[in-house]
Amino acid sequence: MALILAGDKVLASHMPLYAPPHDYQIVYEVTTSDTHFNTIKSVLKKAATEQEQITILPTKFDLNLLISKKTPTLNVTVFNGHFERGGNALFSTKLTFEKPLYVKKLAITKPKKAEFDLIKVSATQGLVIHKIQSKPSYDSISLVPLRNGKYNAELKCNTAINTALKSKLEACFKNAPSYLETRDFTVL
Repeated sequence: MALILAGDKVLASHMPLYAPPHDYQIVYEVTTSDTHFNTIKSVLKKAATEQEQITILPTKFDLNLLISKKTPTLNVTVFNGHFERGGNALFSTKLTFEKPLYVKKLAITKPKKAEFDLIKVSATQGLVIHKIQSKPSYDSISLVPLRNGKYNAELKCNTAINTALKSKLEACFKNAPSYLETRDFTVL
């Protein structure tokens, strides 16, 4: 899962794949009661500034708990970088998956255009989530400002899978994506 800092909230985004049970896009607000929560926030602030990815690797658990919107507490290891692609383990902690914000099964359809969903994180901040479709596709989450709880722009972006994807998403949503994954969704 990828960790994202949204204001004072920490969000965990499941890193989906096309194969079940991982064929869900899931975003939860997470908390912890131990001393690592401020450390997590500090690591995420630094990562956002440096456009680095912070991921977590939970101990083995049933993903259906999150798909059914349960609120488990999981032992996780926090990594600087992608935990499966050379990321460095920073520390271990327990995270409570406190509030499900987005749980959707992948729609494996041929896209006519990129589709996005908006979820409200707070009165002043939202997340734009790219809806993963058939290959080639991508997983992307962008933080966007809300005014009076509303997003004052369009939820569309003319994006194609290429090296300029990050720049295009940044231009569309006025921020670099907080999370972007293309490798798991390419055509081999």
